[in-house]
Amino acid sequence: MSNNEYVLNGKVNRHNNAQRKKGSGLRTQKAKDNFWGYVFILPNLIGFSVFTVFGIVFSLYMSFTNWNLVKGFEVAQFVGLNNIKSMFGDVYLGASLRNNLLLLLVIPITVALAAIFASIMNFGIYGRSLARSLFFLPYVTNVVAIATVWQALLHPTSGPINNFLTAIGIPKDNLPRWLSDMKWALPALMIILIWKDLGYNILMYSAGLQNISSDYYEAADIDGANAIQKFFYVTVPMLTPTTFLLTTLGIISSLQMWTIAQIITDGGPGTATYTLALYIYRSAFITYRTGYACALAWLLCIMILTITLIQWRGQKKWVNY
Repeated sequence: MSNNEYVLNGKVNRHNNAQRKKGSGLRTQKAKDNFWGYVFILPNLIGFSVFTVFGIVFSLYMSFTNWNLVKGFEVAQFVGLNNIKSMFGDVYLGASLRNNLLLLLVIPITVALAAIFASIMNFGIYGRSLARSLFFLPYVTNVVAIATVWQALLHPTSGPINNFLTAIGIPKDNLPRWLSDMKWALPALMIILIWKDLGYNILMYSAGLQNISSDYYEAADIDGANAIQKFFYVTVPMLTPTTFLLTTLGIISSLQMWTIAQIITDGGPGTATYTLALYIYRSAFITYRTGYACALAWLLCIMILTITLIQWRGQKKWVNY
C-alpha cells in the first residue's frame, strides 16, 4: 500500500470517528433534554393521576357501593347493580332528566338570537363595540351576583318585571309568580340562561363573520339577493362551524347546569327546577347517598359522551368547513 493510500485511510478513519462521536453526543443531549422534559411535567402528571385518573376509577368503583359520605369507606358495601336499578323508580331523577331536556330549548333560541344580533352589528353600526361588551358582560359576571339581581327582578310583588306587566294592563291576579310558581320557575331559569350566554354566542359569531369572504356577498348581490336572502343562504351556511361548536358546548353546559338552579331556587318549588347535576350534588352532600351520586354522575357522563359523539358523527351532513 502506498503512502498516499495510508494518508487517505487515516483521514477516512478520523472522519468516521468524528461522526460517531458527534452522533453519540447528539443522542446524549437528546436523552438529557427528554429527561428534563419529563422532570418538568412530572408535577402535572402527578396531579392529573391523583385528581383525575384516580378520581375516575374511584368514582366508578364507588358507584357500585352503598357508600355514605358521613359513615366513611369502612362500612361501604358492594351492592352490584342496585344503584342502577334504583334509578328506574326514582321520581327525582325523572324530574331532573325532564328539566334537563327542557333546558336544551335554550340552545336554539340563544344561537338564533346571537346570529341575528351578530349579523346586525357586523354592518358597522355606531357603538357596536360597546354593544358587544354589554352583551358579553353577563357571561363574565359572578353567578351569585346574577342570581341576586334576577331574584329581585322576578320578585312576584315588588319586582320590576311584574310592575311593568301591571303597568301595561295585565291584572295582578294573572301575573306570573315566577320563581315561586311550579309552572313559571323553569321558564324563568331559561330566560336567565339565555340572557347570560347570549353575549358569548354573539362574540363567537362576530369572529366567525370576519372569516366570511366578501366575494360571497358580492356574488349574491349580482344574483339580486336581498339582505334576508343573503343572511339565510350565505351567512347561515358559512357560520355552521361556529354553530356546531356553540351547540355542542351549549348541550354540555345545559346538562351540567346546577349553580344557578341551586342559588336561585334550590331545585324548587318542588322539583320544578331540579337538574341532574343538582340532584347529584344533593345526593352526595345533603342526603349522603354518595355511592348513588357516583352512579348518577356516570349516567350524566354517558349522556354527554353519547350526545357529543352523535353530534360529531352528524356534523358532516350540515357543517361547511
